[in-house]
Amino acid sequence: MKRSSAIKAFRSRAALLLAAVFLLTAFSALLGGSAFSAGSGVKAGDKPREDENCVLTLSPRLSEGLSLLPLEGASLSIQGLLTGDHFIFGETATLGFSVSADEGWSWCPDYSVFFKDDARAAVTGNQDGGYDFRFYAVEGESVLLSAAFDIRINAAAESLPRLYIDASVPFSEIDREHWVDAEFRLELGSKHFESGEYEGSGSVKGRGNSSWNTQKKPYSIKLESKKSLLDIPKTKKYAIIPSYYDSSYMRNYLTYKGFADMISIWYVPKCEFVEVYLNGEYRGVYLLTERVDIEKTKVDIEEADMDHITDGYLIEKDVRGKFSFTDDVWFNCPYWANQAQDYFTIKAPDPDDDDEFKQAMIDYLEPFMQRVHDAIMNGQGDYRNYVDIASWADITVLQELCKNPDGNFKTSCFMYKLENDDHLYMTAPWDFDFAYGLVDWTNADEEHNDVDDCPQANTADGFMTLNSSSPWLLKLWNDCPEFAEAVKCYYTEYRRGVIPGILDMIDEQAAYLSSAVLPDAEMWNRNFTSGVRRLRNWLNGRIAWLDGEWLIEDGEAGLDEALNIEGGTISFESEDEGFFAGVRDAKLVGIANGSGEVSCGVTLGRGDFVRFEYNLTGGALTLLVNGEAVSAYEDGAGAGVFRAPESGEYALTWRFEGEGCLLDEVGVNFGTVLGDCDMSGQLSVSDAIIALRLAMGVYENENAYLLADISGDGEVTVSDAITLLRLAMGIMQ
Repeated sequence: MKRSSAIKAFRSRAALLLAAVFLLTAFSALLGGSAFSAGSGVKAGDKPREDENCVLTLSPRLSEGLSLLPLEGASLSIQGLLTGDHFIFGETATLGFSVSADEGWSWCPDYSVFFKDDARAAVTGNQDGGYDFRFYAVEGESVLLSAAFDIRINAAAESLPRLYIDASVPFSEIDREHWVDAEFRLELGSKHFESGEYEGSGSVKGRGNSSWNTQKKPYSIKLESKKSLLDIPKTKKYAIIPSYYDSSYMRNYLTYKGFADMISIWYVPKCEFVEVYLNGEYRGVYLLTERVDIEKTKVDIEEADMDHITDGYLIEKDVRGKFSFTDDVWFNCPYWANQAQDYFTIKAPDPDDDDEFKQAMIDYLEPFMQRVHDAIMNGQGDYRNYVDIASWADITVLQELCKNPDGNFKTSCFMYKLENDDHLYMTAPWDFDFAYGLVDWTNADEEHNDVDDCPQANTADGFMTLNSSSPWLLKLWNDCPEFAEAVKCYYTEYRRGVIPGILDMIDEQAAYLSSAVLPDAEMWNRNFTSGVRRLRNWLNGRIAWLDGEWLIEDGEAGLDEALNIEGGTISFESEDEGFFAGVRDAKLVGIANGSGEVSCGVTLGRGDFVRFEYNLTGGALTLLVNGEAVSAYEDGAGAGVFRAPESGEYALTWRFEGEGCLLDEVGVNFGTVLGDCDMSGQLSVSDAIIALRLAMGVYENENAYLLADISGDGEVTVSDAITLLRLAMGIMQ
C-alpha cells in the first residue's frame, strides 16, 4: 500500500552497503554468467522494420522448475533479412536449446509453445532426462516473427502445497457465523517458497454467499499469530477459495497475479494454490489468499476511532443477500440499481460491539456518501473532490477486462477513505469466480435501471460496469472526459504488457496445475482441459472487443488526447508573433527562436506521470508546475517527466529561452513505465543499478529519482532497487 501515513524508518549506511553488495553480486552474475547473449539484431519486443539485414535471436521463456541449457550443434541466433512480419533465413542452420526439469517438475507439452504446427520444429527426449528443442532453418525460407518470439516452455508440478485443517468439530457443523478452534499444517510441494512449511493453531469458519451452498465450501482462517504462508506477507487472516464453478481453477489467480502491480490500485491480494485436507479428508485444489483488511501489508491507512471519526475507513459496496443486517455494519447507498437493494458495509474499523462507535461511523459516512452521489450525479459540487479518478479508472479497466458480474460497483467492490481527505480510493479487486465469461447473468433490473444497456456477462462485447446498473461509473464515463481518457490510457498501457502477460499466464498455470488437479477434477466432475480452453478463447475475444473501444494506437496518445480534453485549458503564448514553428498536431509542438511558453491544465491522480521529449538546438527549457520551476533542461535531446505527488489539478508550463526547441510525445502515462529510470521504454538491470546508485546517494537525476520510487513513498531506497532487479530478471510480476 503506497498511501501509508506512516513514515518509513531511516535505513542505515551499513544496511545500504550490505544491500549494495548483494545487488552488485546479483548484477554481476546476471550480466556475466548467462549461457546465452541476446546479441545485436531483432529479438522479442522489437518492432518489425522493413527489409533490414539483422540477426534473429530466440528468447525462450521458461516457467519455474525448468532450466535452459545449450544444445550441441544448435544456436539461438541466425543471420537473415527482416521484412514486414517475417524473417527470411540467410543461412541453413539449426536453432535450438535444451531444457532440464528440476526435481518435482516435468515438461508439459500441452501448455508449451515452440514453433506451433511448423514441420521444421522438433522436440526429442535426451539421455539426461531433459528435452531438446530444434528448429531447422533453411536459407531462403521464412518464419513469422510472432512464432519465433512466442516460445514458452512450461512445467507441471508433481505436487502442490498441502494445507491440513483439523477442526475441533466435524466440518459439517461449521457455519459462517462462528469461529471454531483448529490446528493448521502446511507442507510444501514442488514450488519453492521462502516462508517454508508451517504448523500452528487458530480458528476457522465458513465464508461466501452462493459458494457456501456448494459441496466444496470456502472458509476463512484466523491464525493465532501473524505468519507468512507461501510467501504471502505476514497476516493472521487468510481465506481458502474453492472456485467450485471454475473448471480452469484460475480466474481469481489470474486477476490477483496478473494485476499485482496496477498503476493506481496500491493493494491487490496475494494468493497461491494449495491442496486442502479438512479433518484428514482430501477436498481438492483451493486458492489460499489473504483476506482484505487494514494492515501494513494490505490497505495501510490510519483507522478511524471515536476520537477521530473522520479518519480512515475500508468500505465495501454490497447488495442485500450478500451481507448480514445483524452482524455487519451497514448503511444505505444513495441509489438502487441492481436486482437487490444497494448498500455499503464498513469492513474496518471494527466497532467490537461498541454501539456508540458503530452509530457514529454510520452517522458520518452515510451523509458523506450522499454528498459523493450528489457531486457525481447532480453536479452539486466538484466530483473530483470525492472521486480519485486514477484508481476509479484503474478498477474499471480491470473489471471490464474480466467482465465481472459481481464487480461493477455491485458487490465485492472495496474502497477506502483517508483521514482528512474526502476522496474515495478504489482498492483490493476481489471475487472473480464468475468473471471471464463463465456465467450469462446481467445486472439488469426493470424497475431500477435501463435493462437494455446491461449485457450478459458471458458475451465478449458490451460494458459490464459502464451501464445503468452502476450509475456512478456510467455518469463519469459519459460526462467526465478526464475519467474516460484515463480509462483508455490505462487500458492501452496494460495492453502493452499486463494483458499479454495474463494470456501467457493461462498456459503457465495450466501446466503447473495439470497433474495435481486431476484428483480434484475427478472428485468434482470438472473438465480442466475444456475449462482452460474456454477461458483462453473468451479472453481473446474480450480483448479484441475492448481494443476496438479503448485502445489508443501508437502516436495517438499525445498532447490532444492526453491533455487537451474537451473543456481543457491548453494555451500557446509567445512574446513574438510567429514564435511557434508551424501548428501543433496531436503530439508535436515546435518552438522557434525567441522565448515563450506552452501551457496546459490537467487533472492527475497521485502517482500519474506527465512525460515529454525535447530537442534543444540552443537555449534552455524549464518545466514549471503550478508556477514553480521543477526541472530545467539544456542543449541536446532527452526526455523529462513530472510525477504528481497528490491527486488534483496541475498547471504545467514549458518555458523556453534561446535558439530553438521541439517538444514531442507529451502525454499522461504515455511511454513512461514506473521503474524505467533510464527511460528506455522497458525495465532492465540498468534501471535497477540506477535505482541503487540513487539510494546510496552517489548519483543525482530528478527524472530517474521519480521513476525509481517504486514504493511511492517519496524516497528511493534499496528496497526499490531490489524490486526493480527482480522485475527486470523476471522473477517478480
